[in-house]
Amino acid sequence: MELPEKLLRLGIKRGSILLSNSFEDIDHAKFFAVIGVYQDMLAGFFFINSNIHPIIMSKPVLLEMQFLLLKENYSFLRYNSFLGANEIQVRTIDRLVNSMKNRQTSIVGELTESDLNNVLDACRRSDLFSEKEKRQFFY
Repeated sequence: MELPEKLLRLGIKRGSILLSNSFEDIDHAKFFAVIGVYQDMLAGFFFINSNIHPIIMSKPVLLEMQFLLLKENYSFLRYNSFLGANEIQVRTIDRLVNSMKNRQTSIVGELTESDLNNVLDACRRSDLFSEKEKRQFFY
């Protein structure tokens, strides 16, 4: 049974975690989190990775934007992982809904309230994002 578009839209909100294979530059499915919603745009698409990339380990400003997600809090994780909040990506809600309708993307969970608040607080303080991005997506 295909879910109505309106219902799919309701599931996409700040803190939603999705699994998608619709990223052009990635050859496998990735978990990612939506951190901001502004008008018809979604922001974040902060990827969840099993490890922190070595390049990030050598750059303190990027390293401080890696957040440990405990497997015990997320049933879809196989092991403790890291949410990388160091690069904002923006997509339209329509684009994400279409990828859900095409079964390329599915909602798998939500960030815990504590994890979401930690990520938002760090994003609001970070110099990686412009003041405009902060106002639009992190408040």
